[in-house]
Amino acid sequence: MRIYNKRSFAAGILSLALAMACGVVLLTAGFAARWLIALAFLLAAGGFDLWWSLSREARLPRADERDEAVSRKSAWLAYRIVANGCWIAGIVAMVLYAVTRTPAALAVTVTLDAVAIAAFLALLGANVYYEKRM
Repeated sequence: MRIYNKRSFAAGILSLALAMACGVVLLTAGFAARWLIALAFLLAAGGFDLWWSLSREARLPRADERDEAVSRKSAWLAYRIVANGCWIAGIVAMVLYAVTRTPAALAVTVTLDAVAIAAFLALLGANVYYEKRM
């Protein structure tokens, strides 16, 4: 097999190494749900990255402009769903915090708002990158 995407291959190897570390911690420290969840997530991410790095699909050009337009439109819709969903869920958690004064609701609010801001900054960075390169 040939490695077509070296970055994805390195990310896959790193994810699998971290999954092994989670497995070792899980075996030595005893059962903990967080280590099991991290292990499953890292195994899935590592497997996907390795599959993508060995796939020819990553190197094939788009067939036509319609494929590019569909990809662009679906990526933009996915971004909007995630960003708007985080803002709405953050507002709901903020209202829940105002009513119940639970610290967990405040943590959820801050986390969801941070995710929405990070998504916006990633979109802004990608826009600046491609404006300079294209």
